[in-house]
Amino acid sequence: MKIPEHLNKPLLEQLNDQADSDDYLIMRGSALGYGLLEDIDNRNKYIQKFIDIPEPELVGNELARELQARAVGMILLDKKADDFLGKAKELFETELEKALPDLPEDIAIDVATEPLKMARQARSGLMENAFLRKEWKACMSEAEHGRSIIPDYLLYQPHREGYPIEFVAKGMDNEDMEMVTKGIEMQEEFLQYVIEVGYLKPWEEAYFVSYAISILSRNIVESYK
Repeated sequence: MKIPEHLNKPLLEQLNDQADSDDYLIMRGSALGYGLLEDIDNRNKYIQKFIDIPEPELVGNELARELQARAVGMILLDKKADDFLGKAKELFETELEKALPDLPEDIAIDVATEPLKMARQARSGLMENAFLRKEWKACMSEAEHGRSIIPDYLLYQPHREGYPIEFVAKGMDNEDMEMVTKGIEMQEEFLQYVIEVGYLKPWEEAYFVSYAISILSRNIVESYK
């Protein structure tokens, strides 16, 4: 992953402008920005800052995703994240249980119902949660279930055959480092794509977990060398 040359200066200016913010989302955006700039000391400083902020008054999938983002931060800091991951998993499972009875019969037509949205968010969260716990089979299972409730035309084209962390999980489960590397390269290509087309704004926090999963996946490969 590389920040395009034309983005370097405005990114640094934005990070300087938001340096003193006490908003946990902005702090996480700063952590992402510095991470993409490979400034690990500043990345870790802002990770610690947003982790230290009291949990916001969120519910359901939103709270689960917030707890999972904090878990990811803890893992990047080489700290235990079991409590955050456990709470997030319980919330995702609860939201999924609520949503499943009301899923539409034809997901290709009824693509935007609230239960379907809830189920997709929960499945995605559970897939990432299993990955972060290194529960490879559970990660693969959640990926398959998640893809089954998304029409192909809504999926980023390379993800129609499998999500990046799904390939990493398959590779780890089968001790196939080539498949692990394929998953890592897919994840990095996806992040590079969203940087270059402007979806990923490196001073915002939306892709922090995706960035972190890419780093953690790369660390897995390095540990096997």
